[in-house]
Amino acid sequence: MTGLMKTERLTLRAPRKEDAANIAAQVGDLEVSRWLTRAPHPYGLSDAREFIDAVQSGNGNVFVVCAGTQLVGCIGTESQLGYWFGKNHWGRGYASEACRAMIERHFNQGHSELQSGYFAENARSRHVLEKLGFLRTSQEQVRSPATGDCHVLQRMVLTQSMWETQA
Repeated sequence: MTGLMKTERLTLRAPRKEDAANIAAQVGDLEVSRWLTRAPHPYGLSDAREFIDAVQSGNGNVFVVCAGTQLVGCIGTESQLGYWFGKNHWGRGYASEACRAMIERHFNQGHSELQSGYFAENARSRHVLEKLGFLRTSQEQVRSPATGDCHVLQRMVLTQSMWETQA
């Protein structure tokens, strides 16, 4: 599988060391990190560098998302579909567009289902995942590493047959 994907408006590529400052600035915004199950707050340059190092030694299913030359977010399917987009890039359809590319990639790699989820208060992520055909499976209480608050995490699943039916 290629380390580069293009959609109508976006390029998904492997993160590079020179992306660290941009990633740190965007994930360092509490309005972004509060919705993530792994990112602490504050999130700094050293966190971004550790993230990039981990991705570079991983399985190649994590990408930064660029609109033109501007890094606007990150998406991956390491253990489940996860993504974030910088606050200045919300509401432009980037999440749905990038998710479609990642879902297609995931199923082309031979997987039969894909897990994801969202904090119950995160209507934006709920909307994206429901629009893509994900169905709710279970809920659990989890603590946000960014805020320390407990949230309901709504788990979801998309099977390959569900994806193909709506394609």
